[in-house]
Amino acid sequence: MRAMERLNQSLILLALLLPSLVIAADGQPYYGVTASYAATSSEPSDLHGYQLMFNYDPQRFKWRQFNIYFDGGISHFSTPPPNSTINIYSVAPVVRYTFKKHGPVHPYLELSIGLSYLNHTRIYNRNQGMHFAFQDRMGIGTFLGASEQVTVGVHALHYSNAHLAHNNSGITVPLVLDVGYRFQ
Repeated sequence: MRAMERLNQSLILLALLLPSLVIAADGQPYYGVTASYAATSSEPSDLHGYQLMFNYDPQRFKWRQFNIYFDGGISHFSTPPPNSTINIYSVAPVVRYTFKKHGPVHPYLELSIGLSYLNHTRIYNRNQGMHFAFQDRMGIGTFLGASEQVTVGVHALHYSNAHLAHNNSGITVPLVLDVGYRFQ
């Protein structure tokens, strides 16, 4: 089990470092940070928490209104007494479709499937089965202002090991509120 844990940690570290090796072909890359709050949860139903994600957009992977960027970060979730907490480290490519700009807002849709590492295999009475999981995310949001440095949005979030282990309770947060800032 210890060897599997080390392998998972090595894969996550490699996935975090790979995007930084990409050099932008047509323009400077964007770096950003997004803070998120879990407004509601369904599995488990009384889950609360937050995410802090760091974004890297190399500007290389753009085609018309689509682009791919990368994010990595930490999620912290907890349940009420009996207290149970879990930290999740994740890295993922994100596909973004940006609509045409309407005044000061520039709306977008996002979809992402990435890798994650759970520091515990249990939260409350839910057995996640293993430390490795996939992070699935789908959301909507908008860039604000002329410089488009600030984003606000909502997304749904799900963690699952895709039945790679005997137990796979999963964690589902259907409403997560986001605020982000993009450095230029």
